[in-house]
Amino acid sequence: MIFGSVCSGIEAASVAWEPLGWQAAFYAEIEKFPSAVLAHHYPDTPNFGDITQHEGWNIEQSVDVLVGGTPCQDFSVAGLRAGLAGDRGNLSLEFGRIAARLR
Repeated sequence: MIFGSVCSGIEAASVAWEPLGWQAAFYAEIEKFPSAVLAHHYPDTPNFGDITQHEGWNIEQSVDVLVGGTPCQDFSVAGLRAGLAGDRGNLSLEFGRIAARLR
């Protein structure tokens, strides 16, 4: 199975699925530390960065699964319940757009 990962963090999906033979086609992470971890452990897998820029991504292989954990703060009291109108909450809509693009 080939998967794409967005809001990848330090990439729990790769750690979990690697023993099953699954491979990541790409990551998308913007934070400095997690991006450094990805570059260290998976130097041959591209990190596309900002998911709001997905229309410019050059995805070279098809994926069977799209995985990602968009930030949840905007859906909680901590994020003042901004919901989809918040910058982080809106990322869940971008996830949906990426899924539609890869369909």
